[in-house]
Amino acid sequence: EYDWKGYVPFEQLPSSYNPDGGCVSSANNKTVIEGYPYFISSAFELPYRINRIRQMLEEKQVFSIEDFKRMILDQHSDYAALLTPFILKLKDKKNVLTSAETGALNILAGWDYNMNAGLVAPSVFEFFRISFLKNLLSDELGDLFDQMISKTGDFTIQLGEYYIYRILKTGPDEWVDDINTPRKENLDDIILKSFKDCISSLSEQYGDDQGKWEWGNIHKITIEHPLGTVALLNTIFGLNSDTYGIGGSYHTVSPYRYKEGFRVYHGASQRHIFNTANWDESYTVIPTGASGIPASEFYLSQTKAYIKGKFYKDAFSEGAVKAGAKYTLVLKPS
Repeated sequence: EYDWKGYVPFEQLPSSYNPDGGCVSSANNKTVIEGYPYFISSAFELPYRINRIRQMLEEKQVFSIEDFKRMILDQHSDYAALLTPFILKLKDKKNVLTSAETGALNILAGWDYNMNAGLVAPSVFEFFRISFLKNLLSDELGDLFDQMISKTGDFTIQLGEYYIYRILKTGPDEWVDDINTPRKENLDDIILKSFKDCISSLSEQYGDDQGKWEWGNIHKITIEHPLGTVALLNTIFGLNSDTYGIGGSYHTVSPYRYKEGFRVYHGASQRHIFNTANWDESYTVIPTGASGIPASEFYLSQTKAYIKGKFYKDAFSEGAVKAGAKYTLVLKPS
């Protein structure tokens, strides 16, 4: 009953050939036009990452290896650029803001939307985003909201993000009102409440010193082995990586999705720049290492480079492979 009924004709598959812009880009975004007759997905990513990629690709005509490294590691957030101006309208309501809230608002006002680990503004933005989602949807969804919010990568939370994108682009609807109160709230009311909740949560969890709210102090990654959840095994065998503070988010070109507690569980499985003019001038890095054996020196040998945004040169030609080889395996037929 649920088997495939056939295939999309090859010539009707989504494709792009010699586009006018001279480049092709994708970030799990919708790539087909409205009215495309075949089902591809109902869970495309919002356009924040692809828009940023296209912005960078329009900067000039000729790009260097260093340019592409910069693009891969980019942490500018188009989501923050869309949502933050709505938050900054609270400057007109300073009479109802505490000194801590005013201080955080000033931090956002001077922000360039870079989700850098050393900045405070990304922390304020991400805490606000969660409070905003909650105050928009939890009154209608009840306990379902807590299930929805548990992971930023789940399809259900994507639905909430789609909703925010829509109301920011087209205006609020009846879901904005808090059905648990007698008055009818508007979007400004929900933004004010969400901002107050956000600053309260940050203060409770990380103290009143806003200088300590740096994103990298909150948003952290540990690369975990399936058996590394057992503390004793991890201690004996060194299964997990160290824990690192990290920038970015799920809506930046350099993507990091997180669970509750801002623990990163997803990122780029590899970063690769292929130089088709000179294959040996290609560059790559992976989050772990070339070996899956915990005792090997190559088990997590690339992790620090990955976190720091460093790359390793690839070896494609026979000469480059031999020059870079540390060990050689020789197989002799018996």
